[in-house]
Amino acid sequence: MQVLIYWLMRTAVFLGVYGLLWALKWFDIWAVLVAFIVGWAASYVAFPGMRKRAALEMDGWISRSRRGTVIDDAVEDAEAEAE
Repeated sequence: MQVLIYWLMRTAVFLGVYGLLWALKWFDIWAVLVAFIVGWAASYVAFPGMRKRAALEMDGWISRSRRGTVIDDAVEDAEAEAE
């Protein structure tokens, strides 16, 4: 859930910056690029705790998925030794 919340906050910051540029009558692709860069920098500075919680949650996902492959490796090793 932390990853989703962090993603939504970063998206909201991007859309806020883009909306501000839109209000300033800047409609081209450069506005999207500037909004992306400014939104990334602002969210990086504004949400460090949220970023760490999201990273911990993602690390948990990766650890759980690796456990399954380690179990599979042990089974494959046992099958290879039996042959």
